[in-house]
Order: sequence, then structure tokens, then C-alpha cells
Amino acid sequence: MLDITAADGWTSEALWTLYAARRALTDAIAAAESAGAALLPLIGATEWQADGVRALHELIVALRARTAAEMGELNTRMWEIDAAAAS
Repeated sequence: MLDITAADGWTSEALWTLYAARRALTDAIAAAESAGAALLPLIGATEWQADGVRALHELIVALRARTAAEMGELNTRMWEIDAAAAS
């Protein structure tokens, strides 16, 4: 006869850890979105032809790209947490 046992359920500690991780990622995503949104008007405001302002413009554009990349990483971590919770 086959030995069939039910899968172990989630413990309260595991659920707490899952929800705490999700909350931390949600907060991080919100902060990254706010930072990215704050950078957008600066990109347009620094499109001048002076060398110093051009360097500032390029730095702001690079920061916006890095912020977007970080948001992608955070969303990947959120997907991993959701996938672990579903299993």
C-alpha cells in the first residue's frame, strides 16, 4: 500500500515571514516609483547646452535608468515570494 501523507501547511511563523517580506518589497517598490517620478521633471528641466548642466542631465537620466532597473529586480523578488506562497 502507498504511504500518502498530506503536505505540511504553512506555520504562523512562515506566514508572518512571507507577509513581512511582501510588505518590505511593497514599500521598496513604492519608494523606487516615487524616486523615478521625481526624476522625470528634472530630465526635462536640465536639457540645456552648458557643460555642467549637460553632465547633471546625463546623471539624472542614468539615475532614472538605475531606478527602473531596481524596480524590475524588486518586482522579480515579489513574483518569487508570490510563487512560494502559492506552492
